[in-house]
Amino acid sequence: MSLTGLEYATGMGIPVQFEKVSKLKGNNIMQSILNRIVSSYNNYAAQAMDINLLMYLNDTSYKEQVLNIRSKATKAERDLLKGYLPGITPSAICRPTRSANNIVAHTGLVCFDLDKLPSEKMNDIFNIVTNMPYVAYCGLSVSGTGYWGIIPISNKGKHTQHFEAIRLYFQSCGIDSIYFDSAVKDICRYRYKSFDEVAYFNHNAQIFDFLFETPVRAKRAYKTNSTENNPFDDFNINGDIEAVLLNHGWTYLPAHDKVTRKRYSRPGKEGGISADYCTEKRILYVFTNSTNFEASRGFNPVNVFCSLEAGGEWKLCAEKLKKMGFGKSSK
Repeated sequence: MSLTGLEYATGMGIPVQFEKVSKLKGNNIMQSILNRIVSSYNNYAAQAMDINLLMYLNDTSYKEQVLNIRSKATKAERDLLKGYLPGITPSAICRPTRSANNIVAHTGLVCFDLDKLPSEKMNDIFNIVTNMPYVAYCGLSVSGTGYWGIIPISNKGKHTQHFEAIRLYFQSCGIDSIYFDSAVKDICRYRYKSFDEVAYFNHNAQIFDFLFETPVRAKRAYKTNSTENNPFDDFNINGDIEAVLLNHGWTYLPAHDKVTRKRYSRPGKEGGISADYCTEKRILYVFTNSTNFEASRGFNPVNVFCSLEAGGEWKLCAEKLKKMGFGKSSK
């Protein structure tokens, strides 16, 4: 199922309605959705080892260490001690060490992390999460001030699209996005060993099969009206610079719009802002060196057209614009 998020991103409402159901617990643990292999590590930089996820989640051997970490007054103290804890990569099996280049298989699971929750909201958020039919596990983070959990997904090859759809799903269920840690979308994200004596298990969790697809506008003709004799001036005033970008693989990011500024991601980049188009000044400001354009500079519409449509050749650019009807005839 595809979840574009277009209506949500533009403030028009939640794109998909999700039905909450009561908690489920399977009787046959061997059939648990969590009964699978993931990679574990004795510490953050250690060699990867295979471990059964269900056994790992039920193991309480690090209870005292985790409780000690939670007792520390400062984050610096907690982070120092946390570095000695073992952990897992819930989404990836890696060999021999944890890195994107060493992934040998995706586990079919996506991890979520709800950070820095206000103490008065902890119980309410736990109740919301544990009533989601897709959540297979939810427990306290190492700090004890948030929750982490696991959701099974349908397409291992679309990890990021599933993750973004999960983020929207949580939002639609009433969990503010400021608590949702986007860093855990990393397939190799290290999950420190934690402890929660009342952790939630749903051995029969449903497979999450929604995907987030970045919304893009349809391609369209570059020309609007023609008012100038010079084709360059005409295109600068009337040409459709956004259509040029879309037709060359740039992606429009409506969720990041700022009044008169529209945000775009360069071709080949999965999310993230690469350029800012000011509709008022009709200038494209590029942030990255990974495009046809020089970074940290502004480009008018004809600069963009010449670079993308004519390979930077101004004579060819003028010919193409005239063929498209830009520039009034002098006859």
